[in-house]
Amino acid sequence: MAFDKIAIAVEEVFKELDDHIDRMTSKTGMKCLHLCGACCRKTDIEASPIEFIPLASWLYKNGKVDEFLTRLDQSDKTGYCVLFSPDAWKDGNWGCTNYEKRGLICRLFGFGYRLNREGTPELVTCKLLKESCPDAVASARQSGIETPEEVPLFRNYSMQLFSIDPDLAINRLPINQSIRMAIEKLYFQYAPRLERDPEDD
Repeated sequence: MAFDKIAIAVEEVFKELDDHIDRMTSKTGMKCLHLCGACCRKTDIEASPIEFIPLASWLYKNGKVDEFLTRLDQSDKTGYCVLFSPDAWKDGNWGCTNYEKRGLICRLFGFGYRLNREGTPELVTCKLLKESCPDAVASARQSGIETPEEVPLFRNYSMQLFSIDPDLAINRLPINQSIRMAIEKLYFQYAPRLERDPEDD
């Protein structure tokens, strides 16, 4: 599949997931603390390269690849995701410098479900959410039991990405390595196939 088509297909999966999580949060009332960003402060986040194909495509179309690769080199020293800005909250921002192009793990973190040994969806959420909105978290957990078909499963969305491009989706790497691999796949193998889109400038 052409690189630009992969980017579009991944964004369609992300749109479906965002809508899915919106429905769940509306039903349960669970939501992140304002300008929290605690999940982004982890240095052991893993992701698959395919999650950042839309980001790589956006960087290429906007002429920002070289600049971004320099940022990646610098972020390797901190261990934080290259997209994370620790001081963003001071300007009223959440912390992600390209929120629209964040990965699957970033979208599911705190709101995704995995299957337990009994095959029942089990909410995977953070300590801060458990403490700040215990009733909403309890409601979300109950949804996994009562309406398992309605909750966003990590497995389901990972499989959708796998069906788009197995090679890019199969390996989970430290997040910055996955971002770098996505950019390199674009820059060195697929760049000639992409067309600049003025609307992205």
